[in-house]
Amino acid sequence: PRPAAPPATGSTAPRQAGGEITLGPARFDARTGRLTRLGGMAVDGPTPELWRAPTDNDRGSGQGSLEEASPEETGGLGVPGPSSAERWTRRGLDRLVHRTHEVQVLDDRLIVRIRSGAAATSMGIETNLTYLADGDVLVMRVDIAPRGPWEGTWPRVGVRLGLPGTLDHARWFGPGPEESYADVAVAALVAVHERTIDKLAVRYARPQETGHRPNVRWLHLSGGEGPNLELQSFNQLGGGQVGRPGFTASRHTAQELAAAAHPHELPLSERVHLYLDAAQHGIGSRACGPDVLPQHQLWPATHSFAVGLRVR
Repeated sequence: PRPAAPPATGSTAPRQAGGEITLGPARFDARTGRLTRLGGMAVDGPTPELWRAPTDNDRGSGQGSLEEASPEETGGLGVPGPSSAERWTRRGLDRLVHRTHEVQVLDDRLIVRIRSGAAATSMGIETNLTYLADGDVLVMRVDIAPRGPWEGTWPRVGVRLGLPGTLDHARWFGPGPEESYADVAVAALVAVHERTIDKLAVRYARPQETGHRPNVRWLHLSGGEGPNLELQSFNQLGGGQVGRPGFTASRHTAQELAAAAHPHELPLSERVHLYLDAAQHGIGSRACGPDVLPQHQLWPATHSFAVGLRVR
């Protein structure tokens, strides 16, 4: 059985030498706090993320918006308003600017604080990343909180890790085998599933958000003869119950998907991008029907989760 909560203290002290910090199996850039290596695997990140490549429903505005009106008061039709994609783009969520505020080396842990601002607005988020070494496992706790006077919903809230492009297979314990979201999850079965990374996503005529699997218990990413990544999630933090993160593994970032009108326009990829999301906005049906219902909307709020990462 896998542990239900991350360890309270680390088994190894972080060490700083020159421009690098070593903590158990992990290496970090001492100036930015970015994770650069885990065991024998080159890693880049994690980067806070609020953006997802808009779906057809995110772009739809034929039906009314339910962000500013309840379905009960409007007969389920909502009120006239711009699409979710237009709202998110207008608020700069597709082009967050990140700045490392602090890298703190303590006796048994490393804490990295990142401030991210939405382009051309006063809205932002603060991300605290806390790292502990537990033998050959790097435990990463993620706390993301809104800063400033936020308006409207978020597409997602989580972090993105850049991984080697040689990874090509995913095996996980959680909902599946197909993608699922807060309001599109009835057919998802909790079990052990596996897919090639290229088959995790649906090949839509227009590239968009796809491939999310929520509430993952553990995830293994493998490929060829290179190192493999193992991830386990925890359902407790600081003595309290929390939700487990969802994952998306893709060869393109959300920004690259959003910029392409057709699949053949996507750039060549040499990486796998692993998204770990505390939550995502619902899918809805606004391209041809009602907007995302209130209980599935993602409004700015504090989110936390923790995972253990190990490379074999």
